Amino acid sequence: MRDGALGLRRLDKLMRVTEPDSSSCLWHIEVQTASQADFAERMFICYYRLYERFRLPVRSIAILGDLSPTWRPEGLEMISGRTHLSFGFETIKLIDFEDRIAELLLSDNVFAWLVSAHVATLRTRRELEDRMRVKGCLLTGIHACGWPKEKVLDVHELIDRMMRLPWGLQQQLDARLEDLFGRSAMPYVSAYEHRVEKRAKIKGRQEGRLEGRLEGRMEGRMEGRMEGRMEGRLEGRLEGREEGREEGLREGKLRMLRQIVLSQLGLRFGPLDEHVQQVIAAGTVEDLERQIMAVLEAKSIEDVIESAKH
Repeated sequence: MRDGALGLRRLDKLMRVTEPDSSSCLWHIEVQTASQADFAERMFICYYRLYERFRLPVRSIAILGDLSPTWRPEGLEMISGRTHLSFGFETIKLIDFEDRIAELLLSDNVFAWLVSAHVATLRTRRELEDRMRVKGCLLTGIHACGWPKEKVLDVHELIDRMMRLPWGLQQQLDARLEDLFGRSAMPYVSAYEHRVEKRAKIKGRQEGRLEGRLEGRMEGRMEGRMEGRMEGRLEGRLEGREEGREEGLREGKLRMLRQIVLSQLGLRFGPLDEHVQQVIAAGTVEDLERQIMAVLEAKSIEDVIESAKH
């Protein structure tokens, strides 16, 4: 937006949305990563300039990614005589999710993973070795979410950019991931390098974890899955037979969680012996969820296995 007096105003995100009653409105989303004294005023200027141009209701949303627990702008008020202006907007404070990272990591929602990466980046700003460890867990976990390959690569690239590491630590992480999965697995190579190599391929395969999830649900959806590929949990539900849906979903989730726990343990502690693999394979959904939460802070494999008993 351009204003003669104020100059050019750039918006982070603007969407036209159809409400449930079929009316139209605009959503203005602004991402702010540092406290700013005139931020509420800036939101208001964007609001009135959008309304002036489009003559539509505007929903203003601020995503606050700063470190301050007290900076929470929510609006602007001005009074002069009997003239009173009150402007409010919605805010989402990302550090409020700091105690919910483990919960977010159990979601297959893209934004849950990106919020986790952002909060982890803030938390580890002075502990770069911890950042390397958490980054490895995140890059491992996204490949078990069942997203299409291109979506996985986009999220991989965003996390890679967010959680920057010194060259030496990044090299260590790349080496660990390559040892764990082998270079042929490819998603753990730098996103940029992967895209260059991808252009040289004629065709690619679904990631191993996505194939594992597909196989895990075959028993519950034998007839429903004969047509096409499974791209994720939602498509599996739609294609699956009604009577096998719950069983298939649970089995698919078990396989996904096992893959995440095994991958993260391998990344943290090196090759896993047969006993550990058997324990993880025998775990319930609840056991595996506790282990995923524990692996971020555990000091040993035993700590992670014991966490399932609490």
